[in-house]
Amino acid sequence: MHLLIDIGNSTVIAATADDHCVIHHTFRFKTVKDATATYFRHELQQGFAHHAIAPSTIATVTISSVVPEVNGDIAQAITCLTRLTPHFFSAADVQPLMPIDIDSPQLAGHDRLADALGAATVYGTPTIVIDMGTATTIGIVDHRKHFLGGMIIPGVKTSLKALSQRASQLPAINIAAPNDIIGRNTLECMQSGIVYGTASMIDGIITRLKDQFPTPPHIVATGGMSTTIIPHCSHNIQIDPWLQFKGIFHATVAARQVRS
Repeated sequence: MHLLIDIGNSTVIAATADDHCVIHHTFRFKTVKDATATYFRHELQQGFAHHAIAPSTIATVTISSVVPEVNGDIAQAITCLTRLTPHFFSAADVQPLMPIDIDSPQLAGHDRLADALGAATVYGTPTIVIDMGTATTIGIVDHRKHFLGGMIIPGVKTSLKALSQRASQLPAINIAAPNDIIGRNTLECMQSGIVYGTASMIDGIITRLKDQFPTPPHIVATGGMSTTIIPHCSHNIQIDPWLQFKGIFHATVAARQVRS
């Protein structure tokens, strides 16, 4: 069994996968940037216990992180629990499988690279990848399976939080589609704006990007807000909640084969 961990700005998500990249269990906990190894060890132990995962059954541990300040503590926690040294996913893992054709490839977000590699490997190329988390990111993989870059946009919850904080008469709301696109009160207007407005933005971006490809691209979405927003888009978009883990898995398997 392989343990795959995604450390995001808001949440740490852990998954176990078999040798065929089938995800068996997932659990999550908050990313606490000033926490110690004790916190991460406790949260991992809770997740293992909930899913009856014996640490001794874990053969490898791979981490993708965009929060470098917690890397040392979570690595220490993992080694304490599993006796394994985790491998940190990086651009070097991706380059042999998907050349990174951007300025400063080493600075590319690991989450974006994992998403792009997972989508291109599982669904084919060319590919448009949408990850809807703290930020909404767009990644582009061309027909040669080269990562070309993309976009970084304020995320759905990030935008809504900023709106509520800056406009004193606009409350915090639950993100859900109202019955009609035309809101008839403040709540419905905000819900329509955040859901249909974001869906329309994504549709507009896809329409512009499709002209960049010689053949119709595969379009794949992932991230916490994808199941809320993507169903309201007009384009045919595949939702895959475990896309990043699939990219991490394929990259690290290839890296292990090269090392062996």
